[in-house]
Amino acid sequence: MKVRKIFNIMLMACCFFSCQAKKDNNNVMLTEFTKDLISLYINDVANINAKNRKDEIIVTAVADTSYYYLSVFANNRKEYKFCREDFIGQTMYLGHLVRIFGDESSMFYSVNEKIKKKERCKDNYTEYDPNVWQICFYKDKSFCKMRTYKGSPSEDISEIESLAKKYFKVSQTIKNEVYQSYEVENEPKFVLGEDVLRKLISSNFKIHKEGSFGKVPLVVNIVVDEKGKATLKGIIKSSNDTELDNEAIRVAEIICQYDFIPASHRGETVKAIYPIVFLRSDITNITP
Repeated sequence: MKVRKIFNIMLMACCFFSCQAKKDNNNVMLTEFTKDLISLYINDVANINAKNRKDEIIVTAVADTSYYYLSVFANNRKEYKFCREDFIGQTMYLGHLVRIFGDESSMFYSVNEKIKKKERCKDNYTEYDPNVWQICFYKDKSFCKMRTYKGSPSEDISEIESLAKKYFKVSQTIKNEVYQSYEVENEPKFVLGEDVLRKLISSNFKIHKEGSFGKVPLVVNIVVDEKGKATLKGIIKSSNDTELDNEAIRVAEIICQYDFIPASHRGETVKAIYPIVFLRSDITNITP
C-alpha cells in the first residue's frame, strides 16, 4: 500500500513536470484573428478528420515586397513529420498543438521567447499534399481577397473574408496586377480553341532542327489583359538555341494578334499569364 502511494506520488510529480515542460515550450501568443482563423479551419467540413484526431496545426507567416502571407494547415504527426528550419515556436489552442514557422516578427502572433536551438531538418521525400489555407494582406495590412485561397483558387473564401473584415480593412482590387494561370479560378483561353492554336503554332514555325529535345523544349509567356488582348512577355523555358528561341517569339507575336477569353477571379476579369507551349514536333517537324 505504501509502495503504491509512493508510486502514485511519483507519477503525479512526473506528470506535473512533463506538463510544466510542455507549457514552458509554448513561447508564442496568437492574435485573436489567428485564433479565429484556426477555429474556422478545424471546423470546416473538409478538415473534420484532422479535428477529431487533434492533428497539429502548422502556421507559416512570410512576407515579400508587396504582401504578407499567412498559411494554415493540419498535419497528422503519425504519418508525416513536418519540419522547416525557420521554426519560431509553438502554443496550444483548442486542444491542438500549433507550431509556427516563418518570420519572427509578425502581425499574426507575438513571440515571448526566441528558440535557442533550432532543429535541423532531414530530407523527407514522402508525398505530401495538405489542405492549405493561404490568407493574404497588402503592406498596409488590409485584406487581399484576390490572393487568398482555401485549398485552391476555385474554393469559396466568403467565410475567410467575413472573418478578415472583423479585424482588418478590405482593399479594392489593384489594377494592372498580373496573375499566374494557376492563381485564378478561370484561366485565360484562346478564343478559337486549343486545336486551332496548335495548328497556328505548327504552320507558322518555319525553322526546324533535329536534336535531343524534350517533349516541351520551349515555352513563351504572353499576358492576356481584362479585355482579352494579348502582349508578349518573354521566354519562360528556353531551348538553349538562340535561333529557335527567336522563332518561338516571332510565332508568339503572331498569336498575340488573336483574341483571348480573359481570366476571371473572385468575380472580376483580370490580367493573367498564358503560356504558349512549343512541342518537340513543332521544332523537328516530325509528328510523334
